[in-house]
Amino acid sequence: MFRIVTLPCLVLLTACGGAGIPMTQAPVGLDAQIAAGDRLVSRLDGVAATQFSAMPTSGSATFTGVASLFIDPVFEADADDIVVLGDLTTTANFRSGVMRGRVDNLHGATGFTASGYREIPVDGVLQIGGRESVIGNDIDDNRTNRPNDFYADYQGDITLPDGTYAVEGTLDGQFLGTRTSDGVFPIRGLLGGGEGVASRGVEGTAGFTEYPADLDIIAEAPGRP
Repeated sequence: MFRIVTLPCLVLLTACGGAGIPMTQAPVGLDAQIAAGDRLVSRLDGVAATQFSAMPTSGSATFTGVASLFIDPVFEADADDIVVLGDLTTTANFRSGVMRGRVDNLHGATGFTASGYREIPVDGVLQIGGRESVIGNDIDDNRTNRPNDFYADYQGDITLPDGTYAVEGTLDGQFLGTRTSDGVFPIRGLLGGGEGVASRGVEGTAGFTEYPADLDIIAEAPGRP
């Protein structure tokens, strides 16, 4: 079960670890993506998974939305948490059963306290499904179990003020909604998330660091609700 209402980066930015930071305090540069994420959550929250019989078996569709990356250097602390939001564009090819996409236009925040947080510059791109992806029931490798499931890797380099991190992990997700009007693409959106790591430096050297990272994505398909 995927939890739309607990997309971690949106929750952290709007509540700052439960401190209740007002949305008006969001730093310039994050406002649009926070608002876009909230709108998507509002529209897709409670939407059931796409009916198996409605899943396309040919053609493709491009989904647009928001991705949230959460890096947690010290589990017990909030102040060092790093949140990165970006624009998501991903295309599902239902004939070949693969998904490819990217996350760009990145904005970040850190320094979380009860009174707010600070914006940080972020540069880079995350690739979705660049190495492997699956749409539908993956009978061979069991990475997905249902016709409306998807699986994809993610990877890319992002540059933060303290250096460049190599981010990689995997996403598990599901297509949402079943539109039945003639001539309308049946799927309303998608939701996915998965764990990974963000590493800096050369593995095996003194300066190497590796932190847990989580990526969540939410997006809508073309067509009316």
